[in-house]
Amino acid sequence: MKVVTIPHGWYPDDINSRLDFDEFSSKSEESILFVGISCTEQIDPIHLAMNTKYSAYVNLEHPCTLYGPNNSLGLDPISQQMMYNQVYTICPYTADWLNSIQSNTKFIPMPYPHNLKYDIYEEERIKKVYDVAYCGLIHSDEIASYIRAISPYKYFFSTIKEYNRNKTVNNLATHDNIPNTKKWDVLSTSRASIIQNNLYLNAEQIKIVKNLPRWNENKAFSHIDTGLLPQLKSRTVEAAICKSLMIVKKDPWNVIEHWFEPGKDFIYFEDPLDLSEKVKDIKANWEKYIPMIENAYQKVKTTYNTKHIFEQIKNRKEII
Repeated sequence: MKVVTIPHGWYPDDINSRLDFDEFSSKSEESILFVGISCTEQIDPIHLAMNTKYSAYVNLEHPCTLYGPNNSLGLDPISQQMMYNQVYTICPYTADWLNSIQSNTKFIPMPYPHNLKYDIYEEERIKKVYDVAYCGLIHSDEIASYIRAISPYKYFFSTIKEYNRNKTVNNLATHDNIPNTKKWDVLSTSRASIIQNNLYLNAEQIKIVKNLPRWNENKAFSHIDTGLLPQLKSRTVEAAICKSLMIVKKDPWNVIEHWFEPGKDFIYFEDPLDLSEKVKDIKANWEKYIPMIENAYQKVKTTYNTKHIFEQIKNRKEII
């Protein structure tokens, strides 16, 4: 299976720039895997996809591509139906919705992948230095409140200050716009990592969603009027492969449960106060959480990695 990857505005800590599906690529053009939003926006890959015996596309953006300004350029349901034989998507709700409105099984849920060549735990034990970490952008005061909650602890907060919509906690950042390889090096020294799997929409984006066909049948849009959507984030597998306990914000969907089990692979928190209490307990009772960390790590090692996922896609199978 040939792999075609076209970068699309990847910034230093974007995991997409380190997936490297291309390392599994063969010369055969009878089947092609397309990676990257640009593969749906440029005429050459679009033409190639439509003239290939079997083509698959990995969508690591759903559901956000459904409310973007370019969703008519190959990202809407109709164009995807025409272009690809199968689409692997990180949004199980969008997969169900698109299959339902088109009466097929073209769209297949997948976990966020991680390339195992960046598994720095494979050969060594790493000393934990930080109590808790958060890696990501700050797009709402809710997320900012998590940073304030962990600020009394020894924390690691990696972000890209200029991209943050909410800049109220920029001053608390320990690292700004660092490469993801460096981020993983530091993340691996943190006992725990805060995970939130939500998107925050503005009024114009909500309007775009409501122009989609049968949009209200997509469970991802069940709370659209609040501006909240679920999106499986790369920080899940990043924390897991770095052996940092996932402390996950509970939300109306809990999309993480499609791939990880609460109480076995991670723990939930309800609000900033609960988050602080969870960090305190993890610090005081570290040993009891180690089995969860190992369980999550092994899931990425065996299944949620680019090599396994590529083999499943090549053989036209579900990701299990």
